[in-house]
Amino acid sequence: MVRIAEGEHPKDIRESDYFTPQGEFRVDKAGSPTLLNCLMYKMSYYRFGEMQRTPPGFDRTRNVEIGNKDIKFQHLEEAFTSEHWLVRIYKVKHLDNREPLDHKPRSVLPKQKYTSKKTAKRKRGHIKNKLLVRKGKKLQKK
Repeated sequence: MVRIAEGEHPKDIRESDYFTPQGEFRVDKAGSPTLLNCLMYKMSYYRFGEMQRTPPGFDRTRNVEIGNKDIKFQHLEEAFTSEHWLVRIYKVKHLDNREPLDHKPRSVLPKQKYTSKKTAKRKRGHIKNKLLVRKGKKLQKK
């Protein structure tokens, strides 16, 4: 997911930020602070520390105790979690149930529709060297 996001937003997201300085991907306390505080991690491990395991929050797949157990959501609530926690679905709370933002929401300008000359030529149904028809007077037969 991070690699896809980096491809779409290279100025904002770097995959290397999600690894430890040694280049490891870890979900325990030695994990990268960027990873332990990202939304995907929080959505994956929400309420995981409440599981009745020894120790609490032990990830059997990775064989470690997760690094961030105190996860709270302001704008999301859990809607469904499958038996083995493979499928997790969240719903966004309604505006009146959310806490106010600490900052002004970002204003997004509408994108201007732009098509390059290269892609315009490759559009489906485009006819190259289209005949130009000139309208004029019809010749009358004598």
